[in-house]
Amino acid sequence: MKLHDTEREKPFEAKIDARLPYNDRARCIALIAEARTISLNAIFCVLHEICRAPMSAKVTKDEQRSLLAAWASDQHHELVKPLTTCADALIERKSLPWEDAVAVMEIVGNFDGQRAALSIAYFSGDCESFEGDAALSTADQRIRKFWDKKAV
Repeated sequence: MKLHDTEREKPFEAKIDARLPYNDRARCIALIAEARTISLNAIFCVLHEICRAPMSAKVTKDEQRSLLAAWASDQHHELVKPLTTCADALIERKSLPWEDAVAVMEIVGNFDGQRAALSIAYFSGDCESFEGDAALSTADQRIRKFWDKKAV
């Protein structure tokens, strides 16, 4: 599986950005399957939508948890477990300690172009303190800059 495929990811992400059909499980499962044919980053784009429902969507935490479980089934990449922890925190609206989120961000940074995964980890961290906000922002900017230098 490709780590990223910008050409195919952009239209896919535009199709689901703030538009995931949370209440249509069959369509969500189909989108998860479609993402698997594109790239790892596309798979994390779907996870991002599952765990960070837009304000306009009416979706319950139970529905999000169910979609998270469907998303996680049959996923075998080493980022799945730490990102599932981050996604669960986002669904529950409970931040992870910023140190834990930054640690996941560092792991994600080892996989070129995993911007959706990086965002999930970033947003899962507790940014209420100056220290936490600074650490999360610094890690995010450093990793994205590193990827940009590699043109991924």
